[in-house]
Amino acid sequence: MKKISSFEYNTLIWFLIRACFTELTFSTILYHIKQDTWISIIIGIILGLIPLILYEYLKQKYPDETIISLNNKLWKNFGKILNFIVFIGSLAIVTCTFWILVHFANALFLYKTNLWIISLALIIPICYAATKEINIISKISLMLFYVSILFNVLIFIGIIGNVDINNVKPIFENSISNIFNCSFMFIGINIMKLFYLNIINKNIIKKYSSKQSILLYLITSVNLLIIAFTTICVFGIDLSTLYEYPAFQILKRVNILGIFDRIESILSIEALFSMFIQITIIIYYLKETIKETFFTNEKTDKYIIISICLFIFIISNIIFITHEAGEKFFTGPLLYLTYIVLFIIPLITFFKSLNDVKVLKNQEYSSS
Repeated sequence: MKKISSFEYNTLIWFLIRACFTELTFSTILYHIKQDTWISIIIGIILGLIPLILYEYLKQKYPDETIISLNNKLWKNFGKILNFIVFIGSLAIVTCTFWILVHFANALFLYKTNLWIISLALIIPICYAATKEINIISKISLMLFYVSILFNVLIFIGIIGNVDINNVKPIFENSISNIFNCSFMFIGINIMKLFYLNIINKNIIKKYSSKQSILLYLITSVNLLIIAFTTICVFGIDLSTLYEYPAFQILKRVNILGIFDRIESILSIEALFSMFIQITIIIYYLKETIKETFFTNEKTDKYIIISICLFIFIISNIIFITHEAGEKFFTGPLLYLTYIVLFIIPLITFFKSLNDVKVLKNQEYSSS
């Protein structure tokens, strides 16, 4: 496998965290706790360092291993069971993420188009991208990262004059438990997807830097905080909760030198790319799990990916009868499943790795 640069790797953090924020997380949290939304996001950013540090620890301690091979190494046969649970959970997560992608595209661009047709149009490029090696995916991420940063800076410049701080007052109108529940929602839907970067072992990343990873995490998270805060400050809480995607509605007010007067369409496409990259990474993870478990060769990779994409394409179109049922599932059962497969199981692996250190030390002591 070809090596990738540390910065290419870390730009994936930008898209993994941003995916589904404006399409699901922000509007859901806004509905539940209104003007305290930005407070819950700040708490989520701080607590989100816990899973990030957990993933970084495993990557640093076992630089030659992916999270799949690490479970097999530490747990033997039980590791295959853990990997299978994560596989099933990840399949559910990626199917639901694809559902969000399809409905987002339908609501903003293709509202008169049949959902099956939209799904087909989106799953084909995702399937093609997932067949590529991680170095190709990371280069695409790097290119889109620069474009995304540029437009985010332009938006901030264009919208800052409309901000009214009084619109976020009064604060702490909700109970602490409700605020923390929304923080955990933010962590589960957005932060914990960083788990999938552990499919890339450290040794194929040139000059890997944990500090750079944490810095990109903070930059991305603060960017989402700014989106939430400015949306409430500009629209006010009543108007913000009225829209399905308030963060995109606010972009209609951005007009930079008369040039960018339809910037919400550009950023909507950027949001699609975030989910596109997240789905591609998760499918790549699913493919590697199958390869690691059944020892398949590279010739079968395309067939594995096509089978996964076909499953996602069909199930995502029949799983939810209504849009409301989908959103309730994402912020309920799927959120609990996410914590199990993307935090509890890696945490189990972490504790096993501590025991692994003790075993190695005892072996060294005995041999001496």
